[in-house]
Amino acid sequence: MALLGVLEVLNRLKRKGVIRDYAIGGGYAANYYLEPSYTYDLDILVLLDSDADYHTLYKHFRDKGNKIENVYIAIDGTPVQFLPSYISPLLTDAIKRARRITVGGTRSKVVGVEHLIALFLVSFRPKDKIRILELWPLVNKRQLDEFLERFEDEKTPLHQRLRRVLANL
Repeated sequence: MALLGVLEVLNRLKRKGVIRDYAIGGGYAANYYLEPSYTYDLDILVLLDSDADYHTLYKHFRDKGNKIENVYIAIDGTPVQFLPSYISPLLTDAIKRARRITVGGTRSKVVGVEHLIALFLVSFRPKDKIRILELWPLVNKRQLDEFLERFEDEKTPLHQRLRRVLANL
């Protein structure tokens, strides 16, 4: 299983201190909560302090001989995109509050439903809007409202975007 191989690599990186922590996000996280659907890559939110830490992560994989193409690093045959926490407080919060899971005996974390919806509202692609609607029955609306309040700004009006998506229900 490719996902299991990636998680084992991530856990080793965490033990070595290359990353402080991580959580599964994006389509794989949505698949954890919903019926599985196709997703091209594995989005991994990584707890990193700086651009230098991000470059160290890429250097690690480059030195190991992993194929790197655009933003993707091939790990165990899976294209993985790393989203560093220092670019957004939402990412940091999502990692710190992620749900602990076990996949094939390997411990990991997956972004919670409310954070996942907030992240989908940030990216706001057509497929993200569909996933928001699919996740909606599982959401703690009070907690989601709190997250949206904390993390929205003029550039990303999360409440407004959510209202637009929910108008399709």
